[in-house]
Amino acid sequence: MRIALVIVSKGYGGLERHLVDLANELAKTDEVRVFGDASFREKLHKSIQLVDIKAKTWRFNPLALWRLRQNLRRFSPDVIHAQANKAAKMVGLCRITAPVMIATIHNLKQDTRPFVPFDGVIAVSRDAQARLHHARSIVIENGIAPVQMRPEAQYAELKAAWCTPDEPLTLAVGRLVAAKGFDILLDAWRDLPGKLVIVGTGPDEAALKKQVARLGLQTRVVFTGFRADVPALMQAANLLVISSRREGFPYVLVEALHAGVPIIATEIPGAREFLPSEAVVPCTNTTALHLALKQALQQWQKLPQRYAPFCAHARHELTLAQMAAKTRAFYEQIFKQSTP
Repeated sequence: MRIALVIVSKGYGGLERHLVDLANELAKTDEVRVFGDASFREKLHKSIQLVDIKAKTWRFNPLALWRLRQNLRRFSPDVIHAQANKAAKMVGLCRITAPVMIATIHNLKQDTRPFVPFDGVIAVSRDAQARLHHARSIVIENGIAPVQMRPEAQYAELKAAWCTPDEPLTLAVGRLVAAKGFDILLDAWRDLPGKLVIVGTGPDEAALKKQVARLGLQTRVVFTGFRADVPALMQAANLLVISSRREGFPYVLVEALHAGVPIIATEIPGAREFLPSEAVVPCTNTTALHLALKQALQQWQKLPQRYAPFCAHARHELTLAQMAAKTRAFYEQIFKQSTP
């Protein structure tokens, strides 16, 4: 099968990771070509050709649309798969077709009209699917490769950098931007035991550090900046918190479940399906987040047992192999339904 994956985005976050992981996994059995920014090249398997669509300035530039259309025609794919709203719009404006036209919706969007022309739509969460009005849609959650579990002594050493073995270590991971709700988390962190370690960088870092000082939390909150060892940190932590105002289906949720760390999360896509009911609180509700954290941290040593079945379920369902296999099966399903 010849598969064209189209993405129009900058930077490297969850959407871009999804594209790279899916492309590399599909390339094990199919001919995959990625149409996107040149920065993807170093992350893709050498068997995958990257076509730089040069859409950095204005993706609806007639020249950019013409270039994408010509390159897609030249490849003559069996499947054109647009990743997220911007790519769906761009592919739609190209007025090009393939035997199978697929798009993936990643975030909760009010305007889902760009997905209407496609033969089938993949949603990364039930919440995203609920926004669609499409006869052929399916939920395929983000998945990751199996996590390497480290010896207990190794992650105990990591924890010791911030607190004693008798104290709980709470971890929060993400880009320091308003959408992630770290300001809400800091307000909710009053009178809670142990240390809060925030991993990530972003434009809100200075404001968040000022908030820590204003709340008198300097000895109880740590900002680490970028860390390359997040999977190990998750295994060292006793609790992970996701305080986001809005999300798609966050990879940090998937990674934490694979790592076996208990989680408290706002009501983001995936939380209700993969976490205990008491672990999920309304978005932007500081009081509810505080109470959920307090309850969890009062019994932090018992949490692994409570979360064990949820983590086992995620390790089975939220895998990269499953994500790619379900995606390819959807391609085939749509092809059969579209063929007379």
